[in-house]
Amino acid sequence: MHFSRIILVALLLVGCDEQSQCNDEAQNNNIDIEDTRTQVSSQEKDNKAPQEITRQTYTLNKGDTLTHLLRLAGFSFSEIYALADAIKPLYDFKKIQSHTQFDVIETPNSKTIRFAASFAQVINAKLVKGNWEITQNAITTQTEKISRSFAINHSLYQAASDAEVPNNVINSAILAMSHFVDFQREIRQGDQITLNFNSVKLTQDAHLFSTFSNPQQLVAISFINQGKNYELYHYQDTFYFKDGKLAQSFLMKTPLNGARLSSNFGKRKHPVLGYTRQHKGIDFSAPVGTPIMAAGKGKILKASYSRSFGNRVLIDHGNGYRTLYAHLKGFAKGIKHGARVSQGQTIGFLGNTGLSSARHLHYEVHKNGKVINPLKMKQPSNIQLTGDELHAFKMHINDIEKRYAALVYDSNNKSALD
Repeated sequence: MHFSRIILVALLLVGCDEQSQCNDEAQNNNIDIEDTRTQVSSQEKDNKAPQEITRQTYTLNKGDTLTHLLRLAGFSFSEIYALADAIKPLYDFKKIQSHTQFDVIETPNSKTIRFAASFAQVINAKLVKGNWEITQNAITTQTEKISRSFAINHSLYQAASDAEVPNNVINSAILAMSHFVDFQREIRQGDQITLNFNSVKLTQDAHLFSTFSNPQQLVAISFINQGKNYELYHYQDTFYFKDGKLAQSFLMKTPLNGARLSSNFGKRKHPVLGYTRQHKGIDFSAPVGTPIMAAGKGKILKASYSRSFGNRVLIDHGNGYRTLYAHLKGFAKGIKHGARVSQGQTIGFLGNTGLSSARHLHYEVHKNGKVINPLKMKQPSNIQLTGDELHAFKMHINDIEKRYAALVYDSNNKSALD
């Protein structure tokens, strides 16, 4: 047992033998340390002298080991080993990311390590008389309501970014609307959109959460496209139109964001083979590495290389529908034969493999063994909220509209914020 402990420490915990040596090495290694000292008066009745509390913040930079960092903070190998053992029920140190920050707080009677386990959750490891006391507590947060309205002159993604909309909110909006809007062909200059969303903010210890993103939730979309107004509301983990009809269709019209339609469905001269033949899908041009999404939920039939398609993914969606994604640079983690995927899940990345003359995605839709034009699919949703569900949804809409009615944002005057 003792031998296995030594081996574990040797493999995972590389540090210094003497504190003075560690302090010297701190000057030669890229470990960031911030030192804060405060005087705290004793609350005891015997009026002892003020106790000094020292707080130092350490950053685990890329290439550093956690043990080396903790050795620099003054902990012995035995204390670090005991910490790794005591913390296991709450946290696995193997999940620690580079750039994680640790507060080390020292009093005359104890030393405490504080770090983020997840967003708004902090682990407190307190060392008292050689024993570790491990607790986890939640950090107080505030939910901010944000509304952004802007015109689309060229790219929806660029216009939203210019209006200071977070990337994950932009992606949620594109994914929600991609069921009924073709962003490559149907966007017109001057189309107007309003995105209402929530953003969760920390009220303290923000530095501990530098490796975590603030959670955000898109709650409503108002989109005027070619004079037609679409209003969508997030309800029960999906989006519905204002009349209670499900906005999600069986398959998305386009399986990637920010791409240009580069080749349509039908006969064409093949750019590599040089002769005219049926083009059984549509091609999208975008930067290499652009994430490719599953057009609908289903089962992976193929995720492999072929001479013609290069890296390709074939998905069975049921009801006779299959989709093909070809010329990929590579596959997303977990994408293999037999795997289940959800609609909008990343399955691979745009590339230029196989018989391809330029970077692009080749996308096909098959129904009962025959290819069909993805851009002409008619897939109206037949799911409609009724009765008590519809009444609850209408109440939900009223609540959203009241909460966001007072928020004003003018993309041409960024001083007029919430």
